[in-house]
Amino acid sequence: MVSYILAISAAAIWSITGLMSTRAVRYFGSYNYNLLRLVGIIVILTPYTYFNWHPIYFENSIIFAIALSSIIGIIIGDTFLFICLKRLGPRREALLFSIQIPCTILMADFFLNSLPSFNQLLGCGLIFLGIIVAIQFNKTIKDDDLENVQGNKLVGLYAGIGLAICQAIGIIIMKPILINTDPVVVSYLRVLIAAIGILISFIILPKTELWVKIKDHKQTTIAISSGILGMGIGMTLFIIALKGGNPGVVSALSSTMPIMIIPMLWIATKNYSGHLSVLGALITCLGATVIFLS
Repeated sequence: MVSYILAISAAAIWSITGLMSTRAVRYFGSYNYNLLRLVGIIVILTPYTYFNWHPIYFENSIIFAIALSSIIGIIIGDTFLFICLKRLGPRREALLFSIQIPCTILMADFFLNSLPSFNQLLGCGLIFLGIIVAIQFNKTIKDDDLENVQGNKLVGLYAGIGLAICQAIGIIIMKPILINTDPVVVSYLRVLIAAIGILISFIILPKTELWVKIKDHKQTTIAISSGILGMGIGMTLFIIALKGGNPGVVSALSSTMPIMIIPMLWIATKNYSGHLSVLGALITCLGATVIFLS
């Protein structure tokens, strides 16, 4: 039960950072933004990792799994996330993100032999259905920059699907290594490996505009703050939830982020989401209730 509450909490945090991030991502670009948000997390989690370090993290199977999860889930997956967010906005990005629910359930059953119970599957299905209804039929404002499509729509679509698949793979890789490890330290190592990988790529790739754009202190603060909130707190809560819960169920509950974004967008844009959107939110809440009661 605690694990599933933490998964819901992670979704709430991610919904806030999704709205915080959109304009900053469009300013810095997805790759630059991904690096910036990792910086604050490393600083915040370093003291904890120092005092809770154990040699077990240097075991080949564990460090390799953490590195693989970091590359797929953060470097590739989160770059897809910000490409999608930049082009399609937080509402459509959240809709595509929810595809990770069936992906994770199928992969967990195939690779980990960890299929949820019937009631949990029913709850996950209701959550997925509710998210699709709520986001698809959410009324939008044509000229609002949080809703407008910027750039190639197909690129954003493919990036959103890639994001969902990468997140599902990252979850499946992490689940076994969490049995004997500290979720907070695992979260820190994933971020550290990702940050090193991105820094190396900055050296190899052509000159970036990051060092010029970083002079905008407001956008830089937003980027680092959203990283601390979304990755430092949100992702750590998610990994703790994953350690104690079924991967598919944790994935479903953490994917309720789109439902939480709707009222926030309503407040930010002064635009009522519509009756069907509210109905979708109620279906999602029903699915979460079924999971908790099971």
